Formats: sequence, C-alpha cells, structure tokens
Amino acid sequence: MSPRSSSAKQALRAQLTQARRALRDDPQRKALLDAALTEHTMSFLRDIGAEDSNIAAYNPLPTEPGAANFADMLRAHARRVFVPLSLPDGVLAWAVQDGAPAAPGALGISEPAGPRYTSRVLDSCGALIVPALGVDASGMRLGKGAGYYDRALSATDAPTAAVVYDDNVVDAVPHDAHDVAVQAVITPSGWWWAERK
Repeated sequence: MSPRSSSAKQALRAQLTQARRALRDDPQRKALLDAALTEHTMSFLRDIGAEDSNIAAYNPLPTEPGAANFADMLRAHARRVFVPLSLPDGVLAWAVQDGAPAAPGALGISEPAGPRYTSRVLDSCGALIVPALGVDASGMRLGKGAGYYDRALSATDAPTAAVVYDDNVVDAVPHDAHDVAVQAVITPSGWWWAERK
C-alpha cells in the first residue's frame, strides 16, 4: 500500500467514523434510515433475481448501516443467509444466520453458532450484501482497514452491493490494486449499479 493512499484512507475513515458515531447518538433518525436501507436491500435482491437464493449479509455493529436484526430480516427473502466470522490474519469464515442466539465474536460482531464455511460458500450466493464506511460511484468501498472483505470478495463472482448511508457516498475512495470494488450501492434513497471504469 502506498503511503499516500494509506494516509488518504485513514483521513477518510476518521471523517466517516465520526459521522457514524453522531448518527448512532440519534437513534430515532438511525432507525428511519435503517428501515429504508432494509427496504432497498430487499428491492435489490428482488430486482436482480436473488430473492429466495442463498445470500451473504452481516450483523451490524451499532454504528454500521442496518438495524441490529438486519441479517434476520433478510432471512425471510432468502434460502439461507450467511454472515461473516472474523478469523486471524484478516480471513473471514461464514455461518448460517438461523435466528438462534448469537454471541459476540473476535471483533465484537454478533456471530451465530453452527458449522463454519470458507469464503468458497459465497459462490452459492445470489448476492453479497457487504458493509462499508464509504463507497464511490465506481463501487470502490472503504472498509475498516483489515482487508477482510477484499480477500473474500476477490474469490467470488457473485453480485456484490455495499450498504451505506447517503452521506457515505463520496467522490472518490482512495484505493490500491488489491482493493475490490462492489457492483452496486444500497442507500436509504435506493440502490444503483456502480459505474464500471
């Protein structure tokens, strides 16, 4: 990673993280935005023909887009919902979100019990719904910096969509050659295809 790109990513992460914390402190507004996000995520699944297929989603942290039960709400529109589990060395495993009680994992994210799958399971999915701190019009997403999702997304051809709030859509996300763009963006205002370059 180039020093310039690393510095630009850190600055943008700090800016977007601060905005997310402010939104977390306004639960009524966050709830309204999260309800719209869920509605448009379901529209995305329906519009691309992924409804009733396997999908991958996530269990949001309090500052992330989506209600605490985001993955559970998507279960009604999917065959199975796989959610990520954080392993050492920036690797994701996946488990089925089945509605059973879950426990906080290594990064404090809710993780279901049950069988673990490698990221190869993503090839069985009709869509991957991924979190991001920010995203630009070309689909470049800014994560938290550990590269978990870049590694997972680089190994699959399943359609991918980043879920962000409208003010998390930025002019340009600094990126390096190993960063993986998403194909679509879902916000409280709707969803749209990224502009491929």
